[in-house]
Amino acid sequence: MAWCGHVTAFLTIFCFHFSEESSMPSRYIDRWEKVSIRYGYWYELPSYQSTAFKEGYRRINDVCKTALHHGFLFEKDGNTKTMPIYDLNGNLAGIQSSIPGNMKGFNSLNQSIDLPPLEIMPPVLKGTRDHKGMLHYTVTAYFKHPRLICSPIATADASPGKGLYIQTGFDLDVDFLRIPLESKNLSPLWKKGPCLPLMGVHYFMNLDFDLPCEKLYPVFLTYDMEGKLGAFGWVFQGRPHNFYSNDGLGHWFHLTPITYPFIFDTSMLPSCMMNSKFQVFGIHVFLRDHREMVCTKSMDKLLQTLRSSPITPISQIPSQRTIINADDISNSNAVNDYSDNASTCHMTSVRWTHIAGLVYLCLCSLLLKRMP
Repeated sequence: MAWCGHVTAFLTIFCFHFSEESSMPSRYIDRWEKVSIRYGYWYELPSYQSTAFKEGYRRINDVCKTALHHGFLFEKDGNTKTMPIYDLNGNLAGIQSSIPGNMKGFNSLNQSIDLPPLEIMPPVLKGTRDHKGMLHYTVTAYFKHPRLICSPIATADASPGKGLYIQTGFDLDVDFLRIPLESKNLSPLWKKGPCLPLMGVHYFMNLDFDLPCEKLYPVFLTYDMEGKLGAFGWVFQGRPHNFYSNDGLGHWFHLTPITYPFIFDTSMLPSCMMNSKFQVFGIHVFLRDHREMVCTKSMDKLLQTLRSSPITPISQIPSQRTIINADDISNSNAVNDYSDNASTCHMTSVRWTHIAGLVYLCLCSLLLKRMP
């Protein structure tokens, strides 16, 4: 996939962006302080519970420790894809996503199966039923040790500080997967995938040509060139009925075989994923400034120069929110392709609010080709 195509994928995939505030007091240094959604424009999730209330979020539980998760879970306008979790002190401490239990997909023999499959439970866990009686499943990530979400007391095996913990059961004293902050400490089960500009080096659990499709692990990780954790995300088989949210913010990304290169190295994928009806959806969550997630030193040098004179971001009004998914690409050729010969980006079915940023990044790619 060409460089500009990857940039387009990044801009149109539903993303979260976390960054640390260097001006914060010392007690805040070792935590993810800001959560922003990149979806045609920047939208910050509230960093504090008090702010969430002011912005129209609704608190789902009034007790910090529940049978399903730790922390105070919030949702807004029925958006269950990006539900923030706050700790006992009212600080942002995690995020939970919910997927419906009525989807259909395929196994390794291309036979129809119910989704989500048992093979990915956990980290996918049974949640609650909606007003229509349909069961929903959840995946949950915490940005601090789960034992500290509802308790201020740190212990030798639950030290404070930023981190990434994936919930794997309902006893959060022990049921979690701690993600290493450096790639060198990853288990061999994590398979190294492609490095995509502004996204980083991807790692997928047990992903190879022989993996049964029903075992596609729903968590992926990305690290920078130095092996530091920069992002993670969810990826599920199927297509949910709640692909879009009423608030216009919580759209899943959606990929089919033609658009897999947006996050996958297709040479790693099992043949069952090449079924023309196979599709995946998910979200991409950044733990650091995405401009640091580069793949070459020359790109890093260029981006450092660009950061010294940043461009004022373009904001969209709600009525102009757009997304490019697999349907757009297959039906309207909305693919951005960088050509070494023509040195141009071909863009269709993209709103003008995206074009300025896309042209700018394409010009960056041209400059990279001329750098030593």
